Amino acid sequence: MPENKPERIAAIVVTHNRKQLLGECIGSLLRQSRPPDALFVIDNASTDGTCEALLDEPRRAAARDVEMHYVRMPENVGGAGGFAEGMRQAAGAGFDWLWLMDDDVLAAPDALDVLVRRKEQLQAARNEPFILNSLVLARDLSDGDSLAFPLRELSAGGSPRMGAFHWRLSEVPHMVHDGLYRWICPFNGTFVPARAVTEVGPPRKEFFIYGDETDFQFRAAKTFRLYTVVDSRVFHPRPQPGAFDWKQYYGIRNMFIVNRHFDHPTLRNVKLVLTGLTMGLRNGPRGMKLMLRAIRDGLAGRLGKRDDLDS
Repeated sequence: MPENKPERIAAIVVTHNRKQLLGECIGSLLRQSRPPDALFVIDNASTDGTCEALLDEPRRAAARDVEMHYVRMPENVGGAGGFAEGMRQAAGAGFDWLWLMDDDVLAAPDALDVLVRRKEQLQAARNEPFILNSLVLARDLSDGDSLAFPLRELSAGGSPRMGAFHWRLSEVPHMVHDGLYRWICPFNGTFVPARAVTEVGPPRKEFFIYGDETDFQFRAAKTFRLYTVVDSRVFHPRPQPGAFDWKQYYGIRNMFIVNRHFDHPTLRNVKLVLTGLTMGLRNGPRGMKLMLRAIRDGLAGRLGKRDDLDS
């Protein structure tokens, strides 16, 4: 009988006006001990010279036998639209696994190799579909323990427990079994079988930014087991509070949609309304107007990119 063909892997990076960070991300992917078979860069209509900065990357990729695909979107479709496009293109090109990440992620040299070996072990031992994630450590700290995003605890029903956030790996050793933690952190080193594009659907581009990753995670959990592989390491900056601007509209609005996946959605929505109103009060009439619109649109389920926001 013919031998099974090795599964082919495409790394997918979404970027917008961060050419230096993108170059560092690509460099870490091309230095993998087991490099991906292809790299898809989805450029959300960058205006900072990202396209020109990538001119030398196909040569570097070819030196590692990595196919390079640069996709420039005609407009900024946000992280949600960028990952949706990258997943569709890579799955349509016949790749078996998709390794998804933002442009500010750095991958440890063996990050993909560890994921592939764990994938093969799970495929051999368990008859269940799964999605894996690298452990996302804080890029701006070097203790090997601090996380860029918290690990959550799941209730018996599979929903995150309210208030259960773990920002250090050392807080959850009792919840790591055989090197796996039951949680993922899309889209930061997320290792997804291409079949998920049709079985789960890609990220919903209508989210534009924020919430699309959590929505995808909960939709995926209905079909796939979700695991973080703690020995596969990637590094991402910890979120920092920034100036109040139009982005907060999407953060508040989209969470009303995401809350439908959680336990006690009404309670969560009440808390979200209070959070939005507090943010609005702190930022004057303009802030209140933006937050009221976010709350109104979120409760009504109105998604999509808004070109008329006061930025």
